[in-house]
Amino acid sequence: MKAWRLAAAVTVALSGAIALSGAAGATTHDGKWHGHGHGHAYTCDGSSGGVIPAGFYENVVVTGVCYMPSGHITIGHDLTIAPGALLDAVTPGDPSGTKVLPASVHIGGNVWVGKGAAFLLGCSPNISCATPNPGITFDEISGNVTAIGAQGVVLHSVAIGGDLKVIGGGGGTAGQTCASQMPTGPTNTALEPWSLDPSLDFTPVYTDLEDSTVGGNYKVIGLNSCWLGTLRNWIGGDAKFIGNTFGDPDAMEVGNNLIWGDLGCWKNSPAPQFGEGAAPEIVKGWAGGQCSFDTVLQNPSAEGITAMGKTGVGISEHFVVSLHSLMKSKGTRTTTTVSSLPGYPMTTSAGDSIQAVLSDFTLTGSGLTGTANYTGGPPGQVPGDAALTTKYASGWTHGVFYDACASCTFDGQTGFFSARYYDTQSPSGNSSGFFLVTNSGTILASSSSPVPPLATLVGWGTFTGTGSTLTLTEHLGFG
Repeated sequence: MKAWRLAAAVTVALSGAIALSGAAGATTHDGKWHGHGHGHAYTCDGSSGGVIPAGFYENVVVTGVCYMPSGHITIGHDLTIAPGALLDAVTPGDPSGTKVLPASVHIGGNVWVGKGAAFLLGCSPNISCATPNPGITFDEISGNVTAIGAQGVVLHSVAIGGDLKVIGGGGGTAGQTCASQMPTGPTNTALEPWSLDPSLDFTPVYTDLEDSTVGGNYKVIGLNSCWLGTLRNWIGGDAKFIGNTFGDPDAMEVGNNLIWGDLGCWKNSPAPQFGEGAAPEIVKGWAGGQCSFDTVLQNPSAEGITAMGKTGVGISEHFVVSLHSLMKSKGTRTTTTVSSLPGYPMTTSAGDSIQAVLSDFTLTGSGLTGTANYTGGPPGQVPGDAALTTKYASGWTHGVFYDACASCTFDGQTGFFSARYYDTQSPSGNSSGFFLVTNSGTILASSSSPVPPLATLVGWGTFTGTGSTLTLTEHLGFG
């Protein structure tokens, strides 16, 4: 289920919350405009192409098939997606000639997703903002997201201040390859995936949360779908997966999440697994059921290896690691720019500047150490750093840095490791954020083959800095 994944996420305050203040409009830490202004309620019924224009709205109700293709869209209060409706805020339309990004969306209240509806928010190279040029939107929802009986909820690089709840729905397990379906039509398993359908007449039958932050709790209960992804997220409360059923044999890909509350998984079929490869869960609180601290699984899973068209066995690794078991260390990360990707920087219709920079990097200190020089090849898949950033007219910048190192060292082991840094930079140039170690398992020739050094490295950390140097606080260990 996974394509090439360059870095994508939203950096918010480390509590996962987003502030919304001011009766007449205010700015948050990112410098973008929020608050209650003089907008009006807006209903999109799908007529006139279903395009929701850039601007400020008090509330938005979607009753048809609608899109948010470009500019900045701010909703002061709530967004409601009616039963059977579709809101696509993923398909790129900005800049008009290059189409790297959809609209940048900021919601001051809650999001409600009705029965049989589909909600798609946040674009990144993980989903459909990969070609011809990669890009990431950094969308914000200050309140809760609640989906009851929805067909699909797909969120990439989204900061949610409250809870995310997906209860029931899912479109059924009949979409063996997650082929797309009409919201109210019969099942058809011979369609292209929705993201490859340029008209987007068809909607997803899967649910996915990637590279995002949830300030409160995240719950998926009674979902009946083809696939569920929950990858590389910061979850400020509990994460619970209960009574979900999926059609894809490696359907429940849950991994590389940093969870500050408890993690519980019960009565899911199939059970959560590493899928095509992911770092273990890191949990501060309690972990139980199918996601207990004692659970050891193959990484990648057998089904994931088959899906990739490869043979062998995944390394054995704990599915969940206690945050308290990790070793704390200090370090620095220094980058040296090599080049930009062709076509960058580029400017959106709202005046935002997108940059994609390739760099060498060096890690020093008492934790991870080593140097990775970028010498060519797909960004994020070869040694070096790929940084994808958006600078807003306010002067604030959001960015994601994807590091890979072929021979870095930690705790006496030297081997490969990768990480993603989720960064916010102020107009004065001060950076801060968090990072996740993203090592994603290893395929061995047999179960008796030696495990490569650092293959089971797991960890997270925070950083601050200016310019090319970041000061790191690392929390590292092994799965």
